[in-house]
Amino acid sequence: MKKLMGVLTILLAMHSVQAQDFDKVKTNLLLSKTDDAKADYDKVVAKKANLVGTAAAYYWKSKIYSAYHKDAVKYPNAYNESKAALEEYIKADPSLQLAKDNGQEPFFDVYIKSFKGGVDSFNVKAWKGAAFHFVNAVKYSDIIFAQGWASSKQKFDTTALIYAGYSNQNAGNLEETIFYYKRLVDNKVTTPELVDLYRYLLIQLTNNKEKAQFDTYLAMAAAAYPNESWVEYGTDYIDKNLSIEEKVAMFDKLVAGGSISELECQMFGDMFMSGKSSEGVSQENSDKYIAKAAEAYKKAYTMNNKNFAAAFNAGISYYNAFTVLDEKVAVNFKALQTINATKPVAPKDPKKKVAFDAFYKAKLDSVKKINTSLDAPIKENVDAAIEWIDKAFNVIKDKEKLERGEKNVAARSVDFLATLYAYKRDKARGKDQKSFDEFDTKFNTYDKLHDKYQ
Repeated sequence: MKKLMGVLTILLAMHSVQAQDFDKVKTNLLLSKTDDAKADYDKVVAKKANLVGTAAAYYWKSKIYSAYHKDAVKYPNAYNESKAALEEYIKADPSLQLAKDNGQEPFFDVYIKSFKGGVDSFNVKAWKGAAFHFVNAVKYSDIIFAQGWASSKQKFDTTALIYAGYSNQNAGNLEETIFYYKRLVDNKVTTPELVDLYRYLLIQLTNNKEKAQFDTYLAMAAAAYPNESWVEYGTDYIDKNLSIEEKVAMFDKLVAGGSISELECQMFGDMFMSGKSSEGVSQENSDKYIAKAAEAYKKAYTMNNKNFAAAFNAGISYYNAFTVLDEKVAVNFKALQTINATKPVAPKDPKKKVAFDAFYKAKLDSVKKINTSLDAPIKENVDAAIEWIDKAFNVIKDKEKLERGEKNVAARSVDFLATLYAYKRDKARGKDQKSFDEFDTKFNTYDKLHDKYQ
């Protein structure tokens, strides 16, 4: 400790000696004789070259040019000279003792000039220039408020911080934008117009896959703006950064814990529907994701039986599963046709013909057996699709005036229902006349509604 105190004493003594060299400069500035102060300054640094890089030299130079820069016409480069000297002074004297003892005018001048420059650039959408100036405004206002030099006792210049963030965002400076926005959020600046700032920050943290920080700032956003919906940002993070298997696991965990919301269910459904078409996904996994999507949509509907969109999407999930299976049936029919079309002429020898017929019958039966095995799951998915699309349609069909989204769902619902009942009707053709008539009636009912919702 004694050694440290000794070093500090030496440094303080050096500052005092350096300051004495500039006494005439100080006096002339107090008398507003800036030209005389400049002349005295030049004499001192010319006589003692070792003073040029000292804290005192930088400080008094910044003071001189700070006084000059008020006359921008006569001294057009004075501001830049003052700022450059001040930058070096801050490095040379972190305690800012000379400024505390002799005045802080350069700090205020640079702050005010930087802020004005930022406003001027911002107003003409010169974003890089605005960012440069507002960053300086923040830097110097931070020093001013931290030292208690301003009459206001605030911790920082909120306006300068906001515009430093906005300007950097518009200039495409991502890291700088996040830095200033985090400062505002960390200090709980929550004016109504800043909600988009919180949204922007969450989006960037999502894009950067910064899970811990994302969770922290999501909680802060929810606390700052409790009436805003933040759920979608959490699900967006999941959607962009988790594998489809991780999404399924998270959905199951939330459902099991009873902590999932209606909106989250619907968003998970969207994720799973998207996942079924992901590049490289196997047919088995695609089928699983379709089923999971239906589960999520149905869960949303059970939480709110007016959620026609969730019911409709559940129905479409089952419809997609049906089309996949129906396509397999079509492929198998083509396979049967190919087998029959390419089958050679049966041998005339009775024994060989028996073996020949048995071979091709086995080939045909194996394909037919696959199609037979698909009948039950196809029926199950068709019936489920009808059930859930019908639920959606029933929510909105009797409304006097449909909104755009409602009208779209209504139009698509009647078309899908007509298609599904036509399928069931055709399956019953020649086998069950009663069912055929029933399904044909249903088909016509929905088919006639096609134009109603166009």
